[in-house]
Amino acid sequence: MCQKLVLQLVLPCLCINGIFCQNQKLADSLELIYSSGKYVQTDKLGILKGLAVNHTDTEKKLLYSIALIQSAKDLDSIDYLFSGYQEKGNALRLKSDLNHALESYLKAAELVRKDKSNRRLGGIYIAIADVYSIMENHQNSTNYYKKAIDLLRVSNDPISLASALLNAGDEYCNVGKLDSALMYTEESQLIFDQNKSNLGQAYSLGNLGMIYAKSGNKVQAEKNINKAIILLENLGEFYPICDYLGSMSEIYYERGEIQKALSYSGRSLQLAQKNGLKDQVSDANLKMSKYYEKLGDFSKSLQHYKNYVTYRDSVSNITSVQLMADQRTDFEVSQKQVELNQQKRNQEIIAIAAAIALGLIIIIAIGLYRRNRFIKKTNTIIEEEKNRAELLLLNILPEGTANELKQNGKVQAKKFESATVLFTDFKEFTHYAEYLSPELLVESVDLYFSKFDEIMDKYNLEK
Repeated sequence: MCQKLVLQLVLPCLCINGIFCQNQKLADSLELIYSSGKYVQTDKLGILKGLAVNHTDTEKKLLYSIALIQSAKDLDSIDYLFSGYQEKGNALRLKSDLNHALESYLKAAELVRKDKSNRRLGGIYIAIADVYSIMENHQNSTNYYKKAIDLLRVSNDPISLASALLNAGDEYCNVGKLDSALMYTEESQLIFDQNKSNLGQAYSLGNLGMIYAKSGNKVQAEKNINKAIILLENLGEFYPICDYLGSMSEIYYERGEIQKALSYSGRSLQLAQKNGLKDQVSDANLKMSKYYEKLGDFSKSLQHYKNYVTYRDSVSNITSVQLMADQRTDFEVSQKQVELNQQKRNQEIIAIAAAIALGLIIIIAIGLYRRNRFIKKTNTIIEEEKNRAELLLLNILPEGTANELKQNGKVQAKKFESATVLFTDFKEFTHYAEYLSPELLVESVDLYFSKFDEIMDKYNLEK
């Protein structure tokens, strides 16, 4: 899957995978001020907004957003009310409460739609489109991306425009409309490049690589992915690098290029291990287990599956899960071993069945071939006999009469006003026939009849 940039309108930055631009140190400082109550009342909205925007604790982010909405309503501040609904939507989205997140974003959109702020309305439309994308409502998602793009084209905010274009390209990529995906992503790359946004360039290059990979252009795909990786490494953004590499591996796996898939997932695994990205380590191990299983290397498949279970459990912070991790790992690994052994047996059964089926197919094919030859030969004999019968019929009857006989099985009598009848006799035929062999007799008679035929053909007579 390509990557989406999520735009934060409050701060001039773009973020990924953390979903929103957040600064916990700033949030901690603001939280001390807010809890102490030592601030001017007119600063309350600003403090609440800072807490809602920057807090990394999702529950607290949601609570401060709700507090911001209530305070903004009390003080009749449209700007802060918009921010409150926006951050509430962000918090709910982080909690995967997509329906309520969408509801909050739509309220924010309604506020700035009246205000006719193209920049803020375009930004909130991107957030709405992102939620629809997660919900796999692709029609609404693309519609809102288009609305955002139209608004941001007439605003003085190229980075927001580029973000909308990039996310729209990602959506088209997800639904397989690669031409549209390429067009939007290339435009976003151009804008990010013109505005020297290294992070934007990295994601546009990475997404272009994914699009090229899906369209079968492997050389261009790897070229763009590698450029994106270099930029992301310089920015210290290792999480998305692992995502790009993992997504590339899945594309090659689906195409049946297992070794290439292993190469990409191996790079993702090494990078994730180096930078302590446990969930990415777990994901890469699961992919490699699947790839080795496809290759029939069950030993390596099982080892990577063990690593997957171990790292998956280490990501969880629940104490009870940690205490049971070893037991569950052993159980799941043993279950995986049973599955792999069963799959190996199934493969052997399938191979034997395939060989038997192939033998039966060959036998049937030979039988059909012989039957076809017999039918063809029989049809040839029938056709030859049919032609001989037709020639014989034409030889003794007029053509019209012969055709009528073939078509109807009988001939209707015809009346002729005038006709000449010729009777011929071979003088002393009986006498000569007594002394000639049958072969010579037939040959002699045939000679005379052939002469009769020549005369009748010459004068268009009928016999």
